[in-house]
Amino acid sequence: MKDSVVRGRLLQLLYERRDEGSIPFGRLEQAVPPPGGISRRDWLRAVAQLSEYGLIDWTSLEDKSGMGQLSGFAKINDFGVQAVEGGVAPPSRISESPPATVPKQRKAPVATITSQQRKITQALEKVIAAINQADLSEKEKNAAKSSLRKLLSSKAAAKVLGAGAQSLSKKYFTG
Repeated sequence: MKDSVVRGRLLQLLYERRDEGSIPFGRLEQAVPPPGGISRRDWLRAVAQLSEYGLIDWTSLEDKSGMGQLSGFAKINDFGVQAVEGGVAPPSRISESPPATVPKQRKAPVATITSQQRKITQALEKVIAAINQADLSEKEKNAAKSSLRKLLSSKAAAKVLGAGAQSLSKKYFTG
């Protein structure tokens, strides 16, 4: 089966189950098995690709078997939802088999996001992660996060990042 079809089926599954939170994949007890006709290897490769393309949030678990097995939790993110609902073109070919349609009443209004906005948003997520992992006092971390929060709530950020600014604020600074 083509990679694009496997990615499409996986993204659709995560879209349909988006209200469940993070879903286990790989060698975990409750892991989502691949649908018929898709090998476990292709299924997990699609998870890795969708994460790389920024369409899902992936939390990898350490492989304690020493065999390089991929396991973790995946959740569709705002960019992935926009790709499924047609508000933005995905960064890689994703086919649907059979064509998935979203009922009109379930579609949320979606602002399109450009490739540049997505890259800036991803870079800011890396900055936030770096702050959280930095060898700094909580006071210093909070000061840095406060500056980012102010930046993300500014008119300039809204203009440059579009919906990405609001999405980052909601994801990292509201609780």
